[in-house]
Amino acid sequence: MSTAPVILRSLRRAGLALALGLAVAPGAALASEACTSDVVTFVVPYAPGGVVDLVGRVVADELRSSIGQNVVVENKAGAGSNIGTAAVARAAPDGRTLILASAAHTINPSLYTKQAFDPIKDFAPVGMVGSVPNLIVVNPEVPVNSMAELVAYAKANPGKLNFGSAGSGSSPHLAMEMLKSKAGIDMQHVPYQGQPQATQDLITNRIQAMALTMTLALPLVKDGKLKALAITSDKRSAALPDVPTVAETVAPGFNVVTYLAVLAPTGTPEKTVKCLNAALVAGLAKPSVIERLKPLSVVIAPSTPAELGAFMVKDRDQWAQVIKSAGITVQ
Repeated sequence: MSTAPVILRSLRRAGLALALGLAVAPGAALASEACTSDVVTFVVPYAPGGVVDLVGRVVADELRSSIGQNVVVENKAGAGSNIGTAAVARAAPDGRTLILASAAHTINPSLYTKQAFDPIKDFAPVGMVGSVPNLIVVNPEVPVNSMAELVAYAKANPGKLNFGSAGSGSSPHLAMEMLKSKAGIDMQHVPYQGQPQATQDLITNRIQAMALTMTLALPLVKDGKLKALAITSDKRSAALPDVPTVAETVAPGFNVVTYLAVLAPTGTPEKTVKCLNAALVAGLAKPSVIERLKPLSVVIAPSTPAELGAFMVKDRDQWAQVIKSAGITVQ
């Protein structure tokens, strides 16, 4: 799982330009020095099979090819990604340990009073991979067919609509909290232990609405099991071109996605970070990688390390305001 401000658009432009430059000779930037001289452990702080894990395996495969070293994916799930993240923060800063961070990385500091790491100070940004938008979806029995109708219905029935999430403080939960705030509506949050259970209850109308990761929502919408009202990113999706953005319907400026980014422990040598970034950006420009990420609804947006670092600070600060305003806590 995150708000993607204007900087994400600049990431896409800057990343594309860099990727095009490297595409002329993708091995040239890596030929003069190796990123690392040993096996790389690529930590995914979630269980196998989820979107972050699947994207992580694509990225690991490409890094393995680009840097000429074995890259091993290690799933370290638990505590909303904090367990795996803490392990990477403690790792030696030698380029041999990386993490695929998601929106939780910059959300969690505002949810957990005690963390074994600082999400900014303890990590060296390597580069953005991209983002996955959410779809605002409702059960087909809910008598609305647009965001405007959803807002009107919620205002006419305050507190009667229930929306689910993968848990308090998850990116989809915060997307709905931001929608409530911007649209001035009252809906009840029902937290679950994960998106699958919440999605099943949405299909059976035990809950009525949800911000669901597009990767999971798309097949259900196409099968008619859910109604898609809007997409949470700042642009429409080619997969559902007739579905508007939240921003163009009821909440101007609304832009909430789950970003995915590669980080290393702070102190990792700058030349190693630059080498890994060059490998990552070159890989994300390859047609084979683009095709593998497409079914996962990933909007590829490579970046420089500095751009990613600036984005993470801004993202952390934005979610801190949302979480404080909504009074969100984790158990």
